[in-house]
Amino acid sequence: MEFALLETLHAAPGRIFSRDRLMDRIYRDQRIVSDRTIDSHVKKLRRKLAELLPERELIHSVYGVGYRYEDLENAAD
Repeated sequence: MEFALLETLHAAPGRIFSRDRLMDRIYRDQRIVSDRTIDSHVKKLRRKLAELLPERELIHSVYGVGYRYEDLENAAD
């Protein structure tokens, strides 16, 4: 699930995805999951990415909306 989440966010850098949209994208079998499940996947994914790139935050929360991915080329130093 984390890889599907990263793949979805990475495919559209800068685009903000709502939790519902992310659920539709990564749970293609239409199972019922809580929007907090997405938060949990994002938390785990951020932790793994931080091990690889501790100086960068690639996945950003957009308060009240969802999440967006910022690629390395456009990330602030």
